[in-house]
Amino acid sequence: MPQLSLMNKVGYMAQSDALYGTLTAAENLQFFGAIYDMSKGEIKKRTAEVMELVNLTEHLHKPVQAFSGGMKRRLSLAMAVMHNPPVLVLDEPTVGIDPLLRRTIWAELNTLARQGITILVTTHVMDEADKCHSLAMMRDGRLIAKGTSRELQERIGVNDIEEAFIYYGGQQDES
Repeated sequence: MPQLSLMNKVGYMAQSDALYGTLTAAENLQFFGAIYDMSKGEIKKRTAEVMELVNLTEHLHKPVQAFSGGMKRRLSLAMAVMHNPPVLVLDEPTVGIDPLLRRTIWAELNTLARQGITILVTTHVMDEADKCHSLAMMRDGRLIAKGTSRELQERIGVNDIEEAFIYYGGQQDES
């Protein structure tokens, strides 16, 4: 079993939602709050805060199985930040999400970043990678390029992060 002291420092959002469909949003948050050894008072306070953050307050007492895919992604984000971790690891946080909701989720991530939370995102969506402060491109478990979006583009003389991604990925094949 992982150490609780380490678990409390990291919030994790998997690519596939780790939610209990028969439970309500509130019950899911209470369950995960208890895993993080939060008091009932802390759970109640943070539930209100995180549900407001992800704009799901009015759905607090609705069973998760009645949620749309986008609502489930936002609830997954709420659960990842429930215990107020200083680091978030998000695996493809907007996979399968419509463009408007993607924008909403990224606005929420920017809010968290402004609050000082370190956010690590895995994504294959280059316009999302372009929103990050720093990028690390990996292939087969190896780092192939790192820097800001602008640095990665300027280094090879392109004007698009997707072109840079294709270039750096192709370089790996040639070496």
